[in-house]
Amino acid sequence: MRFEENITLTHIDQGTPMGDLLRQFWLPALLSEELPENDGPPLRVTLLGEELVAFRDTDGKVGLLSAYCPHRRAELYLGRNEGSGLRCAYHGWKFDVRGQCVDIPTDACGPEVLKRMGTTAYETREHGGIVWAYMGPAQPPADVPELDFCRVAPEQRYVSKCLMKCNYLQALEGSIDYSHISFLHKDLEGGTGKADTFGLGEMIKYSEDDGRPTIFCDRVEHGLQIAARREAGADAYYWRIARWFMPVIVVVPTAPGNVCRANIFVPIDDENCWWYRIRWHAERALTEQEIEGYKHGAFDYAELVPGTYLPKGTRENDYLQDRAEQRTRSFTGIPSAQLQDLAIQESQGRIHDRSRERLVKTDLPIVQCRRSLLQAADELVKGNAPALASRPQAYRGRAYAITRPRNVELARIREELANE
Repeated sequence: MRFEENITLTHIDQGTPMGDLLRQFWLPALLSEELPENDGPPLRVTLLGEELVAFRDTDGKVGLLSAYCPHRRAELYLGRNEGSGLRCAYHGWKFDVRGQCVDIPTDACGPEVLKRMGTTAYETREHGGIVWAYMGPAQPPADVPELDFCRVAPEQRYVSKCLMKCNYLQALEGSIDYSHISFLHKDLEGGTGKADTFGLGEMIKYSEDDGRPTIFCDRVEHGLQIAARREAGADAYYWRIARWFMPVIVVVPTAPGNVCRANIFVPIDDENCWWYRIRWHAERALTEQEIEGYKHGAFDYAELVPGTYLPKGTRENDYLQDRAEQRTRSFTGIPSAQLQDLAIQESQGRIHDRSRERLVKTDLPIVQCRRSLLQAADELVKGNAPALASRPQAYRGRAYAITRPRNVELARIREELANE
């Protein structure tokens, strides 16, 4: 990849090709749980390089405004959330969730003056435990994505997020890299252990038995459909078939009947992102054991600093790596699969220089993802908005991990799954 293309892919400020493309889509801005009560304290939010403030008004609606009052540029986060608006602490100017100025108590202002004193506000929707924001230049072309986890009851899903100190794209690429599982998450003792508790034992077993997957990758309406095929004994293959939804959503393969998984990587700025991590079951409530495991850093989750969305493992403490464990039990010595991913992706630097890579065949999904994003950004410059942004229903559909006889072609498997 050329250095200039890497710049295009990774810089997300307003007015950049990728920044403008991302603004065509609804993106997670925060978790609903971060604004737990009407008229409660506001929240600082940085999204796509813009400093913002979020608040839940008297009626429960979420506002997402420019961080600074347009009067004297005081920070609105310091203000009072009261009476269906956020009131600046400096002079009392008050703004509703649409960014309209509804009161200037220090001046005798009529309706026409108030109308001119509004501030930037972005549309929000709450869906699936997430507050989604649309930051595009005009009205959103459609409603929020109809992802499967958004369409189940709250007790059937668990939604969390975790800070990653790296560019969004290298975080995303880690989630569509289906050869790294053979090593990064490997258990040297040869068992599947805690992975079985979370329905991941089969993935670990076949990844260790066959470390060289055959990768298939097709461009489809929603982005990419990715398949990794591994040996599953003499007569069968183990398939992991994933979905990348443009621009930043990955639905991760799981076996039928298991808890489903999705990852969303949302740029804070060029060098940091939020990793939204969702677990849901299509047919039942999540068990207490499952939820406790997600909350407290079991096999599949990084443990967080209590009361925050910051991982306990960081570069400063070597991601809690235990070198004795690395020699005897764990390939990395890093305690959870999520923290292992986080460590590797942060280790590439704040913005990974793709011009220095040496890629191989199993990197096909990563190459196709980059090409798709570059093409979509180029089309937007020409005036062609991404079609997917106008089709929320196209985000439906789960990803599968299944075993099938060797004589069953991938096309037949896809047809079978599409009819479920």
